[in-house]
Amino acid sequence: MSDPHLGSGSSANPNLVLTLVYFLTIAAILIGTAVYFIVMARITDPEVRLMELITTQREVQHLIDNLSSQFSNFWRLPLRWRSMKPYYTHQTLSWIFILALVASVVVLIVALALDLAQVARISTLTYVVSLNALFMVRQHLYYIRRTYLTYDAEHYLVLDTTKFYYFDWSVFNVVQLGILVIEFLQLLSFPIRDLLDALYLSKNQQLNGNSDGSNTASFIIGIITMFANLSSKFYVIQFWFLVSVIGCIVLVMTVIHTYNAMRPHRPIAIYWVKYLLPLANLLYLPMLVMLIGSAACLSKIGTEDASDSSSGLLRCDSPSVVKPLYLALTVVAYTAGYVILTAFVTSFDRIPIKGEIHYKSQGVAFLKNMSMLLSIDFLLVANSYRHIRSILSLVIVLSMVCFNINTQPCFVEQINYWRTYGFCCILWVALIVTMLTNEDSTLSDTGTGGIVSALATQ
Repeated sequence: MSDPHLGSGSSANPNLVLTLVYFLTIAAILIGTAVYFIVMARITDPEVRLMELITTQREVQHLIDNLSSQFSNFWRLPLRWRSMKPYYTHQTLSWIFILALVASVVVLIVALALDLAQVARISTLTYVVSLNALFMVRQHLYYIRRTYLTYDAEHYLVLDTTKFYYFDWSVFNVVQLGILVIEFLQLLSFPIRDLLDALYLSKNQQLNGNSDGSNTASFIIGIITMFANLSSKFYVIQFWFLVSVIGCIVLVMTVIHTYNAMRPHRPIAIYWVKYLLPLANLLYLPMLVMLIGSAACLSKIGTEDASDSSSGLLRCDSPSVVKPLYLALTVVAYTAGYVILTAFVTSFDRIPIKGEIHYKSQGVAFLKNMSMLLSIDFLLVANSYRHIRSILSLVIVLSMVCFNINTQPCFVEQINYWRTYGFCCILWVALIVTMLTNEDSTLSDTGTGGIVSALATQ
C-alpha cells in the first residue's frame, strides 16, 4: 500500500530522504567537531595548548558545580510552611506541579491499562506541561538563590555588568551564528506546520485530493529544521535511536559521577564536556521535540486526530508499535532528556572574552523552556482546540520577545537586536497563521498559493 502522504508523481521516498538527512547531519556534526578540535590541538603551540586546557578545566569545573547546584536545588523541597520562607510562591507552585505529575502518571497508567485513548492523551499533556513548569520554577528559584548556593557573588556580578557592542568573525562565533539561524527556523516551523496541517484538512484539499504543495513544503521544512515527518517504519528506528542516546547519556553521567566520588584523588578528566555544549544547543530542540512528537503521535491513537494528515511530527501507526510500551518509554526518555539537557546547556556561566558571542545562563534557561512550551502547544494540544493553541503560541512568543528586550540575554548587543527581530518575525507569522487557521471559510476558499500571497501582503 502506498503512503497517502506522498505525492503521486514522487519517484523517491521523502521519508527515507529525511531519515538519511537526519542521521547524516548528526554524524557530520559529530565528526566535524572531533576533526576540528583534533586539528586545532595539533597546530596550536604546546604551551598555549596547556594554558587552554587549564582554563578549560577551570570553566568545566565551574559548569559541573553549577550543574550540581541546580540538581541540589531541584530536589530540596521543604515540607513545612515555615521552611519555605521567604520563597513561599516558588515552593508552593513546586508542590502543586509535583502533585500534578504524580496524578498524571497514575491516570496515564490506568488509561493505558484500560485502553482509554482520550484520557491517556490528556494525562500525557498534563505530565509534560507539569514537568516543564516544575523545572522552570525550580530554575527560577535557583537563579534567585545562586549567589548563596555557589559562594561566587563576584563572578556573577561581573557577568551581569559585562556587555559588548560588536563581535568578531572567529570560528566559534560563526558556529554560534549558525545555531541561531537554525533555532530561528526551528521555531518558525511550528506555526508554518500548523498552517500546512490546516490546509491539508480544509475542504479545498479534501475536494481536490491533492496535497503535493503542502507535502513539498513540509519536506523542505523537515530538511532545514531536522524535524522529520516520518512514516511508521522509520518511526521505530528513530525512536530507539533517541532512547538509546539518552540512555547512554544517563549511563555516562552516572559512571563518571560514581567513579569520581569513589576516587576523588584520581578523577576522570572532564575538560571535553565543554566541547559538547554547541552540540547540545544545536540538537536540543530536534531531540526533545521528536520525543514530544512521539508522545503526541502515540497519545492520538484511538482519537479523532489520529486520522489527521500528521500525528505530530511522527506517524506511529505500525502494527509492531505497542502503544503502552512506547508511550511509557517516551515519557521516561523525555523526562531524563529534558532535565539533563536543559540543566546542562544552562550551567555554563563563564566570563566571555571581548567580541565573543556568549549568553547569560538565565536567558538560555528561559528561552529554551519557552521553545519547549511552544512545541508542546503545537504538538500535544488537540486540533479541535486549534484556536486555543494559536492564542497560546502568541502568548509564548510574545513573552520571548519581551524577555529578550528586557534582559538582553546575550553579551553582544548586535545579537540581542537580531534575535529580537527574529522573535518578532515568528510572532508575526504566528499571528497571521492564527487569523487564517481560525477562519474555515478562508482555508476552504484559499489554496497554498493563496495563503502565501496573503502572508506576503499583510
